[in-house]
Order: sequence, then C-alpha cells, then structure tokens
Amino acid sequence: MYGQSKHVVGGLKRASWILVTLAFVLLATTTNPGHSAVSNPQENVNLYTGNRLVISSNQPAIQSVFVRGNVSAAGPLNTNYPAKNFTLTTNSTQLYTLDIWLSYPSSYTTRVIIKDPSADSSTEYTSYYVSGGDLNLTILASFQPSPSTGMGAPVTWSSLYGWFFQFGNAFPLWIKILYSILGAQFAFVGYRWIRFEDERRRLEGHLPPFDRGNKVYLWIDVVFRILLAGFIISLAIMIGEVLVIAVAEYLFFVNLNLFSLVDFFSLFFVAALGTIIYLAREGLDKFFDLKPIMED
Repeated sequence: MYGQSKHVVGGLKRASWILVTLAFVLLATTTNPGHSAVSNPQENVNLYTGNRLVISSNQPAIQSVFVRGNVSAAGPLNTNYPAKNFTLTTNSTQLYTLDIWLSYPSSYTTRVIIKDPSADSSTEYTSYYVSGGDLNLTILASFQPSPSTGMGAPVTWSSLYGWFFQFGNAFPLWIKILYSILGAQFAFVGYRWIRFEDERRRLEGHLPPFDRGNKVYLWIDVVFRILLAGFIISLAIMIGEVLVIAVAEYLFFVNLNLFSLVDFFSLFFVAALGTIIYLAREGLDKFFDLKPIMED
C-alpha cells in the first residue's frame, strides 16, 4: 500500500510539472502573436499633390525603404542608410506603397508627418515608440489633386463633359427620362407656337411681331413650364408609390419590394431651379418690359 501511494504521489508531481510547462507554453504562444502584430503596422495616408510624406526617427533607425509605384514621378529619394528621415513627394496623382524597415538596438520613436510646403504647415499623422529592435512599417500613400491647383487648371471640353456626366449621375434614370421627354415635347410645341404667332402678327399687323427680348421671355417661360410640369409629375409618382406600399403593407399585410422612386435631391433641385427661372421671368417683365402684348 505504501509503495502504491508513493507511486501515486510521484505521478501527481509529474502531472503538476507537465501542467506548469503547458501553462508557460500557452503563455508564450499568446504573447508572441501580439508582439508580431505591433511590429508590422500598416497605415493609409491621403495627401495632396505637392505634399511631402516624411518618416522621421530620433535615431538612425531607418535601414531600408522599398517603394512600389511610379518612382520616376516622385521627388529625390534617400539613398544613404541607416538614416533618420525619409521623404516622398510628387506633383502628380500617384499611388505608392512603402515598405520601411527600421531597426535600432535601443529605444527610438518614429513619426509619420505630412508637410504642405505651400502653406508652410506640418501635421503629424501618427507615431510609434519601439523599446528596441525591428519595426516593419507599411504605408499606402495616395496623392490626390490639390483643391488650389484644381481651381486654376484650364477648363477643357473633356473636363466639362466629365463634370456634366458626374452631375447627371446624381439624378435617377427615370427622372432624366421624364425631363428629356417633357423638354423635347415642350420645346417642339413652344417653337411652333412662337413661330406661328410671330408670322400671324406680321401678316395681320394688329399686334407688333416678336422682337428678340420677347422671344427670350417666351423661351424662359417654356423652360419654367417644363420644370413645373416635371416637378408635379415626379412628385405625384413618388407620393403614389409611397401610398401603394403603405396600403399594401398596413391594409393587406403584403410587403412589396418595389424599386424606390423617392428622390428628394431631384425635387429640391428642380424646385430651386424653377424658382430662379420664375424670378428671372418676372424680372424681365418688371424691369425690361419684355413680355409681349397678348390679345385679350
């Protein structure tokens, strides 16, 4: 019995040592991934063309830099390592990937800085403190056109077409089709009526024919009627769809998965533009007396 109990105690001791060893192994495996994650950070930095991306360290810890992208469009790059600073700049729209390896035996601090030479300003994007050893830093640097340079750029037909294309994308397709049909119809009817009325006045002579001011006023009135008709029709369609969905859901308990036709941007835009056209029409009538004399 004594031998068996001694054997059992020895087995328990061996088992406890095994458990302690496993605990240390688990602790090591759980702490190592966290350390490796910190030593390999990645940053996405957005800059304007002409800005400078600066990686600065208080120690000569920058050992090497690998740059992917249009290197020929970038400014002069550092060639001597180890170094305390690395600078990347370009005057065109570019996308670069920087793999920076930093290493130093003692502690060091590394900062990512964005400098704007035109405004003589400097902004710290982020910083890292390393107690010693390696830091593998990856930076995705995106250089976009500067607002100041974009305003002074020459306007071409391609840029104007691109602006209209982007502006047109803000409106739903059915709104564009609706106003295209209304615009063509009102323009055709308005052109024929203005031409017919002008010729009739010339032949009969009881009213003066339309001059250029009268025609400008009448065409502005045609545009206003196009906007007003489109606004009323689009508003009626949007409200009708909402009513149909509400009735189907709350009265018949049916969920209708219809394509949403509600678009507040188009309503507000047309309302604002129609108001401007209306005020312009009234201003031409009040201040310049361009409204033609019509028969009672």
